[in-house]
Parts: sequence; C-alpha cells; structure tokens
Amino acid sequence: MKNVIVYLVGPPGVGKYTVGRLVADRLEAKLLDNHFWSNPILEVVEPDGSALPAGVWDRTNDVLSAVLETVARFGPPGRNYVFTHAVSDPGGHPLDWIIAGRIAWVAEQRRAGLLVVRLACSEDQLRERISNEARRQRLKTTDAGAAQSLAALAPFPINHDWVLDLDTSSLSAADTADRIEAELASRLRE
Repeated sequence: MKNVIVYLVGPPGVGKYTVGRLVADRLEAKLLDNHFWSNPILEVVEPDGSALPAGVWDRTNDVLSAVLETVARFGPPGRNYVFTHAVSDPGGHPLDWIIAGRIAWVAEQRRAGLLVVRLACSEDQLRERISNEARRQRLKTTDAGAAQSLAALAPFPINHDWVLDLDTSSLSAADTADRIEAELASRLRE
C-alpha cells in the first residue's frame, strides 16, 4: 500500500499511539502522533497538572500547521502517514474540527487514500490505561478520574467516506492494527 493516510481519533487512553506505532510499522508509514506537535510546546511551559497558560494551545496549533503543510507540500510521493488525534470534548472542540479538516486537506493535496479510524474504549479499561506512568512521561493525560466522561463520548462525528469504528476494550493493539490493515486492504481493492 502506498500513499495512504490512517487517521486515528478518539479520547485519551484508547490506544491511538500504541496502535499507531504498529500500523506505521506495517505500512512503512511515518507516525505523526498528536504529541509530536504538542510536546515541544508543553515541554517549554513544563505543565505540572495546573491550568496551562492562555495561548499555549494556539502555539501547538502553529506547530501542527507547519507539520501538516510540510507533509502536504514536501512529503515524499507515495509515503504513508499515520496521524493520531486526541478528542476529549463531546462532539469535538472547534479546534478538533480544524485539525480533522486539515488532515483531510493533506490527504486531498497528496491524492492519498484517507482512512478515519474512530477508537473507543470502556470506562474500566480507560481508567487502567490512563493511570499508566509511561503516559505521564510522554506528557499525556493521566487523570483516571476522567475515564467515565471519556468513555461516554460518542465517536468523533467526522463525515468521511472511509470511516472505521473500533472499540479497543477487548482488542489487543495487534488485533486493532490487524483490523485497520484489513479495512485498508478491502477499501483499496474496491
């Protein structure tokens, strides 16, 4: 498979990064995790769990814009990409919709196939996954108390031709990656 973009979207803790790494390895793709553009900014402000300074998310958005434009304009022809996107607000925050639109724009500019994979997970699994210490080291959400509201989120209501919904509660990361790979193979045969 060449010139494919897999867009993994869902709440924190559903396995976007873990699954993204596997899918990227299998597709010989570049993984561009949402922390790829947020962590450089977050590491500068050194978040301690308190509210972030006003404007911080605008800065991460600037980094994201530069990354996506670079992929669209200068990414090697035929290169596959895997993007992850954490959504924490019911129906998506306005910035979530901007990000989704930009990723679709990148696919359009590259004339790439775009598979949107909406991941979900049960409250119990999210609580366990979110509290993992490795997440804290990557500047990810670690508030296990948020598991109930995150698990209750409806899938991000993005409208696209290729959408796959997966509940990762009882799927291993490898099984989830298998289903994504099978979906891509099926859609690319059509």
